[in-house]
Amino acid sequence: MPIVQREPTIVKREIRLEQPVNELLDDYAKFIESRPDHVVNSVLKKMLSKDRDYKRWKSQRTSAETSSLAARKAGA
Repeated sequence: MPIVQREPTIVKREIRLEQPVNELLDDYAKFIESRPDHVVNSVLKKMLSKDRDYKRWKSQRTSAETSSLAARKAGA
């Protein structure tokens, strides 16, 4: 495994924010001397990784997809 990881793929996405949230985002980005998109990426990763219901849902979905793929391969 390399010491330096490959840079993540960045995609452009347009989103709409409530005005106070937009101001908070810009203010926080200034506070940490970073870009707003970095703040959004970091906050989403951190918050979604802590959501137990989402992790459970994701795990069930992944298991179902794996089972479906295995069934299709067995039938081929």
